[in-house]
Amino acid sequence: MSRSRASLSLSAEEITSLLTLFPGGVVAVDLETTGLSPLVDKIIEIAAVKLTATGEVTTFHTLINPLIDVPEFTIQFHGLTNGDLLMAPTIKKPLRAFWDFVERHPMIAHNSSFDLGYLIKSCHDFQIEFPPLDIYDSCRYVRAIFKPTATPPKNYKLSTLCEFFQVPFQHHVAIDDTFACLKVTAQSAKMEANHKVALEKSFVFRLSSFYQNDCFNFSERLNGLRDLVQKKELVQIDYRGKNFRGVRAVRPIGLMPLPKGPVLFGECLVTGMNKSFLLKKIKNYAKLEASLWQKATVHD
Repeated sequence: MSRSRASLSLSAEEITSLLTLFPGGVVAVDLETTGLSPLVDKIIEIAAVKLTATGEVTTFHTLINPLIDVPEFTIQFHGLTNGDLLMAPTIKKPLRAFWDFVERHPMIAHNSSFDLGYLIKSCHDFQIEFPPLDIYDSCRYVRAIFKPTATPPKNYKLSTLCEFFQVPFQHHVAIDDTFACLKVTAQSAKMEANHKVALEKSFVFRLSSFYQNDCFNFSERLNGLRDLVQKKELVQIDYRGKNFRGVRAVRPIGLMPLPKGPVLFGECLVTGMNKSFLLKKIKNYAKLEASLWQKATVHD
């Protein structure tokens, strides 16, 4: 089943730019999922584009039956219904086929911690080995390119960057998003002669960092926090981190595995910045009523 409505190809110029960054080739990946928490939500679509060292471009695409109902609030974004996924395979065989497709190429995605988080968690659940590849983030790469300039895009969302670079694509269609990721990376690469620093800043992690089970441990004491995150509720956490100890109000985005351990990723309502809070350092948590937070903010 192909859902794309965009023209999916890479120009010779884009291929040259990408091979300047990744001489051995690269694989871009994008997923659609049942939610925003890799630790608890499920994959429903996998797409990837592989560029080899010789300039060959091939694609991988499959829908996935998550064996759970797809929440209505996510359908409005990706358009995939329970009926669309009913006859699709479950995750195990497509996941093995995906890694066979990737081979030993480094990987890139837009906000790659999320996409790779789902893939890594699914591999962990089914004891599927993955190659020790380097993972890069196209969002970080474009930020690094534009940070010294006076005319950056208004933000670094994939849709905004595609508009900025005049790249046509159908957002939240996984195969379109993979090509868009490569195209905005290629367009950004043309703006910078010295790519080494920007590429280093776009590095996220090496997959071998996730071989330890501690990356996925989710304590039962946090089941209530998981439910609050799934419902997109504001939360108040009592945190005991290295750089901050105290109570913080957070607008949750998702629960993610990272090499240092699973985290709550969300917007800190005190600083307005997105941050990762290690779950093992959250001592207590509670639902935070939006009205009470607004009153406290106005009072302050």
